[in-house]
Amino acid sequence: MEATIVFVLLLGFLLGGLTLILYAGYQSTEQARARQELEHSADTVPAPEVAVEMPGFFAPLAIDRPPVSPFAFDDALLAALETHVKAEQAIVRQFVRYPSIDSLYRPGRQELRVH
Repeated sequence: MEATIVFVLLLGFLLGGLTLILYAGYQSTEQARARQELEHSADTVPAPEVAVEMPGFFAPLAIDRPPVSPFAFDDALLAALETHVKAEQAIVRQFVRYPSIDSLYRPGRQELRVH
């Protein structure tokens, strides 16, 4: 019984000591990081806002191309969905008029290939 109590106390002190060491290491790392940030922030010169707003390598693209509608992708996606739904409705209409296994399943689309 006494051996168990001594063993539990020993493990408690060991675990507490290790936790204390980890916490002290974490605090020293955070202090070093804060010190480095303070040193680097004093050394750097703030960049002009124009350079931050528009990087130089984007400028030729913005000038050469006409402005694109922000809804161009949405419109293309909507057109593709409408085309798909119309094709499905045509298949269903054909199956309703002439019910058979062959008219129920349409042949799969051929994949686009680059030759």
